[in-house]
Amino acid sequence: MSALSVLFLSNEELRELTDLKISKAQMRWLEKHSYPFEVSATGKPKVLRAYVMERLRVISASSKLNEPNFDAIR
Repeated sequence: MSALSVLFLSNEELRELTDLKISKAQMRWLEKHSYPFEVSATGKPKVLRAYVMERLRVISASSKLNEPNFDAIR
């Protein structure tokens, strides 16, 4: 495993994120959902793992903020 493989999503993780196998389709999905990416020399999208983790963390945190405070009625 190279140091760069820790920085970017693997091909399998990218397929899991987009539910798509074809690189061009993945790039369309990433653009539609506002994920920044670079294109490798082989034409595959490269997505920073840190961006995905931060984005999912923010989404998870904001969904918890929208939950009612059930402790307030006890």
